[in-house]
Amino acid sequence: MASIRKRGNSYLLVVSMGYDHNGKRRLPQQKTVKPPEGLTPKQREKWLNEQAMLFERACKDTPVTVDKSITLIEYVQIWLRDVAPNKLAKSTLARDKQDIDRFLPYLGGYKLTELRPKNFRDLYNELRKQISQNTGKPLSEYTVEGVHACLCGILSDAMESGFINHNPAWRTYKYSGKKKEKVIADEETMQKIIAALENESLKYETYYKLIIATGMRRGECCGLKWSDIDYEKNSIHIQRNVVKITGEDIIVKDTKTAAGDRYVYFSPEMESLLKEYKRECVWQADAYENRELTEDDFVFRRHDSRDPMTPSTFTWRFKMILKKNGLPEKLNVHSLRHSNASLLIANGTDVATVASLLGHSQPSTTLDTYTHAFDKNKKAASEALQRGLDI
Repeated sequence: MASIRKRGNSYLLVVSMGYDHNGKRRLPQQKTVKPPEGLTPKQREKWLNEQAMLFERACKDTPVTVDKSITLIEYVQIWLRDVAPNKLAKSTLARDKQDIDRFLPYLGGYKLTELRPKNFRDLYNELRKQISQNTGKPLSEYTVEGVHACLCGILSDAMESGFINHNPAWRTYKYSGKKKEKVIADEETMQKIIAALENESLKYETYYKLIIATGMRRGECCGLKWSDIDYEKNSIHIQRNVVKITGEDIIVKDTKTAAGDRYVYFSPEMESLLKEYKRECVWQADAYENRELTEDDFVFRRHDSRDPMTPSTFTWRFKMILKKNGLPEKLNVHSLRHSNASLLIANGTDVATVASLLGHSQPSTTLDTYTHAFDKNKKAASEALQRGLDI
């Protein structure tokens, strides 16, 4: 595919044209493109890859045979059979299948070449009226956005395979309403949660306190092995993620993104708790399994098993802890991660460091996710400056 080189706010696409019959290198073809405004880093990358592919086709006059009769439902069947299994993780594919079930009743009968932006906008408006069987409320905007992302991905693959010559779903989704702020516990509530955890078993106390201390994701915490913990450096190497899909075995896979493979750090107090918990795990392995605990064992594993525990177990238990102690039940395990990030920001930690600790691929993701917290920080900084200048 054409190479992509950044040039200020635009990008240079370069296509190598090979050699002529005398063995002399042909001049490469170049084209400058500028991505539409408002794209996320991931959307921009996808847009650029599509532009590079189309430019290379044009330069090399590659014939593209478009089957004008194929419908979206027919292509989805091809995609599920030939493309998705080799491209997507099982958890992602399971989620995409849910999104496919939502959009096929509306768009499945359309030919790929007949799909227009209005079809997608009408779909999203219809989905916003649907009632979720799980909550009894209209589908969340997060769900509608997920359907759009799924459609864009499938149609990008259709374009790459030559079924269509552009992606009709591009830029057809617009967030409806006001984005909700993340559910975050303030410092006082966090202290109450920590106090409540000290009345729980060592396993649950250690798990939740680790997330509070490091901001790791639920599945990342479930994927920890004892070998990942370095007591000399007081660091933890996060390099796995645990996922459980209904009807499937537990899946242990790489972190969500390349940036997710990272190191986080813990305090001497957390070190003491980890060591105390490990002593309990050593005793349990000996007493119940008649074996020695190894460094390759998962830190949080199922009873009488070497398999890791599932994230949903900790989700359910945390709700029980909140209810038992009269704490806000709108909080969840992911709230602990958000609270960690917010406290880092409140203490003046720069966005790049916060992004690195959370495992975000781009600092812009951190800024988008925690805009409210950064705004508070900017306001406090401005007020402090003005007081210092006596303005």
